[in-house]
Amino acid sequence: MSSSSVNHDSSVELEVTPLLNDAMKDCMAGKLHSPAMQQLSSGTKAILKDIASLQARAEATLGKPMVEHEVWWITRRAIQQATTHDVANFKAAWFGEETVADICCGIGGDLIALARRGKTIGVDYDTSVLSFTRANLHTANVSAELRWLDAQNTPADTLLDGADYLHIDPDRRSGSQRHVRPEEWMPTWDKTFTLLNQSKGALVKMAPATDLDDAVASECHRMWISSSGSVREQTAIWGQLPCIPLSFQSSVEDVRSDHWLGGRSAVVLKSGEPNVFSGSADQLDVRAEVASKPQQWMIDPDAAVRAAGLTDAFAVAHEAAVLGKPSGFLTSDSPLSAVSDVDASTSQSNTLAVVAKIRDQISCDDRALRRYFRKQNSYPEIIKIRGVDMDPAKLQKKLRQCGDEPVAMWIGRNGKKTFAVITDLPLN
Repeated sequence: MSSSSVNHDSSVELEVTPLLNDAMKDCMAGKLHSPAMQQLSSGTKAILKDIASLQARAEATLGKPMVEHEVWWITRRAIQQATTHDVANFKAAWFGEETVADICCGIGGDLIALARRGKTIGVDYDTSVLSFTRANLHTANVSAELRWLDAQNTPADTLLDGADYLHIDPDRRSGSQRHVRPEEWMPTWDKTFTLLNQSKGALVKMAPATDLDDAVASECHRMWISSSGSVREQTAIWGQLPCIPLSFQSSVEDVRSDHWLGGRSAVVLKSGEPNVFSGSADQLDVRAEVASKPQQWMIDPDAAVRAAGLTDAFAVAHEAAVLGKPSGFLTSDSPLSAVSDVDASTSQSNTLAVVAKIRDQISCDDRALRRYFRKQNSYPEIIKIRGVDMDPAKLQKKLRQCGDEPVAMWIGRNGKKTFAVITDLPLN
């Protein structure tokens, strides 16, 4: 492995040479005075130690190294921006085996997944980043063509280099700020749009909070992707991609129809499998029934459903009502199967919401809560809070000694009143 220099979030530049790679392995093994380490400056040694300290986080993001004894070459900033491996694998599957250009590939989060399924060209303007990218391709045991190009000023056909399909992750940071407006991207939105128009199909990675104007949004389908309980990114689907996951084919009647264009999807990844709830542009204006009190079930749609603006559409589709404000919980008289893509008895992993059977509704003050849990010989193992300024960890600590049976407690606001609903532990 060799490549150009790398600036590791500091003024010290690194080059991933065989010597540096050997020193990195020694650093990982705790051999801080090895012959290889002795040849390095104190600044370079400090950077290697920092990289070593980030390996657990890197594995959580990029997966386990596929080559024994190799490491992920990362920076603190890069690992924050990198796509997690489950999200990257999901997105890569849309391209089948077609050639893909990955513009602004960074340290390789998406590039690695794309390279595993077919020919991939990685493009980045920063030679220092590409040094780590090349090393990470080796660690992942995959190959891709890397090109050092300025995406803003290089002609679109040169960037695509014959690839019909495109993945792009525009730089959304300037200094310490993150930008959610496309006009502040680099490459700019105008240049990105030119690239999109010259490809057959593309995926555009965006921040979850990015908002597109109506004219642009009507030309694509946007999906908010969550994994491990948090929304990882928003991705816009442009044109016609070679492979459409079965989960989308069952969720959207016709992905070439008006329902698809301008529509939105929430994608929840569990055990690597996508679970999808989709809504057309028209469904974004749907308003669910508002409940004055909890019914038989409490429902908390996944963060991806909420981020996509599909909470009301989700409630209407599953005959649920909003409890309190639109940002609050949902409630329903229907069982779990009504809010799951498949029957709960066959697969609980496909659910797009946390669902629990209600036991009681009680006053939300310390004395009432303690009295209730002691009487029931129970404690809130799970506490979900919406619209109320309370710390669930502190509350859980207070109530842990009240009993032995674990239950769940849901705290929210309905009008001016704060409620506490006690449920069984969630079914999913």
